[in-house]
Amino acid sequence: MKKINQYACMAIIMLSVLVSCENMMDIHKKYIEDGETVYTVKLDSVKFYAGANKVYLKFWLFNAVNVKTVDLYWDEDSLIIPVTPSAALDSLTVEVPCTEEKSYSFKVRTTDVFGNHSLWSTGFANSYGDFFRQSLVNRSIKNLSDGALAWYPPASNLIRSELRYTKIDQQKNTLNVPAEQTATQCADNADNLFEVRSFFLPEPDAVDTFAVAWEEVRAVWQFPRTGWTVKYCNSWQGMPAETQPVEGTPRLMLDGNFTTFWHSRYATYAAGTNPLDPTVTRDPCPHTLVLDFGQPINIVQIDLYRRLNNNNAQTVIAYVPAVDDNALTDDDIKWLGAVPITYSGHQFFQNYSYPGTPNDHWAELGRVEYANVSNQDTPEKSLQVFITTQNAVSSQYLKLVLPNSRSNANIGLAEIYVLGK
Repeated sequence: MKKINQYACMAIIMLSVLVSCENMMDIHKKYIEDGETVYTVKLDSVKFYAGANKVYLKFWLFNAVNVKTVDLYWDEDSLIIPVTPSAALDSLTVEVPCTEEKSYSFKVRTTDVFGNHSLWSTGFANSYGDFFRQSLVNRSIKNLSDGALAWYPPASNLIRSELRYTKIDQQKNTLNVPAEQTATQCADNADNLFEVRSFFLPEPDAVDTFAVAWEEVRAVWQFPRTGWTVKYCNSWQGMPAETQPVEGTPRLMLDGNFTTFWHSRYATYAAGTNPLDPTVTRDPCPHTLVLDFGQPINIVQIDLYRRLNNNNAQTVIAYVPAVDDNALTDDDIKWLGAVPITYSGHQFFQNYSYPGTPNDHWAELGRVEYANVSNQDTPEKSLQVFITTQNAVSSQYLKLVLPNSRSNANIGLAEIYVLGK
């Protein structure tokens, strides 16, 4: 009797399994009513790259002995690419005619000789055209000094530039300038006239480069500072000594060292002993200095470097004589500018004020404003540039007036360079 019960149980279990399998088949029947789906070999890998009014598809196939085509689809368009069946790993790069400048999404599959398809692969790519091309500008030339052409920092997507000029022997010379190059030697240049064109990639792995048309540029010369002197300065740390290499003397702006600097006097005077004004115990703004170039030069640009990692210097105004250089008087040289200054109950300056005095013997060349940041740790970060409003201004003298400060009238400037044509 016991064995009969065991057989009965086994029969019930087998019947349940058969019923369950039948139910599972019911789930799959609807997917195979038209026959079993056969998939062919999928692309081993696929990548898309940006191009100029096109994109590029690169794909790899492995063990694709029956694959006949690679089928690409995007928007309302498609591209059917014939391939040669092969068992080896093989690749092919194809131009895709996406002429409209925009971002595209793609899906791609393979088809074999029996008409079977693979599963889809997808990807994205950008097509660039006139809109991107019009946003590009040639890399800028900074100056020409001692036969070396200095460049401004490159755009992030610049890959190279070409420089073309006439040599002393009147032969044309064309140089390739990599993006990372900061200066190009061209001592054999016949004059300071150059032609530049630059090449850009819209994306780091884009296939096509975009070139800007040749542009004629006349480089400015960086004048040598040999023979330059500081004709006047109203305040410096270490004064009245002028010839000793003490901290803060204005001539340190001409030593080529960006870690040394002119600094206004920050020592505290005993009451009544300040030679500029007996009512104050520090030297107040405005501060001024006058450079003497030794002879007239044609000024196009002034590069002024603030003291590194310091935000004291704020506004700087540059002037050149509006009269004959020899007509400047001693009062003109010592003139403190036209900007009024007021201190109200200041610890060091009490109620000192300067009204701001017009002086038609000086003409303003320009003014710059330094940012209120103190982490400018390289000369490039601490640079401010004066650009003249004319082709060039001829002058033997240059006056700088600093009407304000972010620290108790303290001012520090590291270097000054003058450029011309």
